[in-house]
Amino acid sequence: MNKLLRNAFVAVLAMVGTSVYAQTVVTFLPNETKGTTDANTTPDKMEKGGITIESTDAAFNANGNKHYRFYQNSKTTITSTIGNITKVEFTCATEGKKYDSNGFEGEGYTSTEDKKHGTWTGNAATIEFTAKYQVRATEIIVTVGAANPTALAAPSIDGVTPFTGKTTVTLSAAEGTKIYYTTNNEVPTTASTMYSAPFELTATATVKAIAVKDGKQSSVAEKTFTKEELSVVNSIAEFKAIGKNKSAILKLTNAKVLYAWTSNNGNTSVYVRDNSGAILFYKHTLGLKANEDLNGEIAGQYTEYNATPELLEIAGVTTIDKLNHVDGAVAEPKAITPATAADNLCDLVKLSKVKITTEDSKKYYIEDGEKKVQVYNGFHLTEFDDMTKFAATEEYDVVGIVASVYKGIPSINLIKVEKSSTTGIDTIKATQNENAPIYNLAGQRVGKNYKGVVIQNGKKFIKK
Repeated sequence: MNKLLRNAFVAVLAMVGTSVYAQTVVTFLPNETKGTTDANTTPDKMEKGGITIESTDAAFNANGNKHYRFYQNSKTTITSTIGNITKVEFTCATEGKKYDSNGFEGEGYTSTEDKKHGTWTGNAATIEFTAKYQVRATEIIVTVGAANPTALAAPSIDGVTPFTGKTTVTLSAAEGTKIYYTTNNEVPTTASTMYSAPFELTATATVKAIAVKDGKQSSVAEKTFTKEELSVVNSIAEFKAIGKNKSAILKLTNAKVLYAWTSNNGNTSVYVRDNSGAILFYKHTLGLKANEDLNGEIAGQYTEYNATPELLEIAGVTTIDKLNHVDGAVAEPKAITPATAADNLCDLVKLSKVKITTEDSKKYYIEDGEKKVQVYNGFHLTEFDDMTKFAATEEYDVVGIVASVYKGIPSINLIKVEKSSTTGIDTIKATQNENAPIYNLAGQRVGKNYKGVVIQNGKKFIKK
């Protein structure tokens, strides 16, 4: 009997030991667990088994669900609510030696020599990665260490970083717990500030937090929020050069609002030109109007969509307090050819004496040899609802905004189309000299009273 009890006790110890050191493995596959976004310049998020993967610029539902895309300069956070993460493994596509695992940066992260696999090791509830170039992952495996059944889970810390102006921080923990936090880099205790509602940060700070319940205290969770200080750039061209998803203060000198258009969903597009180029103020809310002259400064984030350069407003930062805007002369279109359209994105342009051709009465183009431009009713103007009115045999003067480039073909949102006028001499009328000499058919000069067939001013007629 004693031997049986001894064996049973050993078996129980073995089971306890196994449970203590058990690990949870959560696998993310693109065709199974998906986000909502299929293009860049948009944040995305996905969750599975207590693990959340969130990125500031990603597509977790892209390319037929063959891979997850983490775009250049994006910040990715992986968070666990089921215990601390001990390992994250990325398997990456290396198409043409691009998009590989070496694109990620983060403390504790390494990449294999062939750049197909990247691994993070450590012990944390939240980890962060930065993409120095686009990374495409075909599989993500997150390993979570066994949670101590008597331990209290650390709080989650959520908020945007890096940020400009200010960011809102939200803390959360298990039901019934109290959260205490600090923002001065000190370790929090029950004497620290107790969390009651989301709070704002206006400067770089590290938030540290603990959860407390029934006399138990969690480990310390922490997250650093970094404020970006905005530099001043002196032209639209310089603003474009700061790089995607970067922010700056754009100084405008003698700039012009070329066109303003509000879509059916209420988003306003404002196209602005200075002497260095043009840009779209996307989802503009500050009230700029067409033909206004602009001088001064405006803060914004630079991004691109289908090659279109855009200035995005930064909440709490972008204002027109330092931008002088006054009514000016009507904006003049820039004369271009189809070959130069892609070099004039967001600009107001004019193509003269061009023909408009169609493909199946659905797509319309201006062609010049191998170069072509799609013309499109992108501003939903009623006069272009029926594009079939354009005759392929006619020549037109076309005015519009170069809106985007898709698969190498630029498109122009139409504003005005007119038939080209022809300048030339329709008829020629010779000036008659009534006093010119008169000759008979024998070539003899005759007087004005001569009757018969005569020649005057090189013309033959009968004089009666």
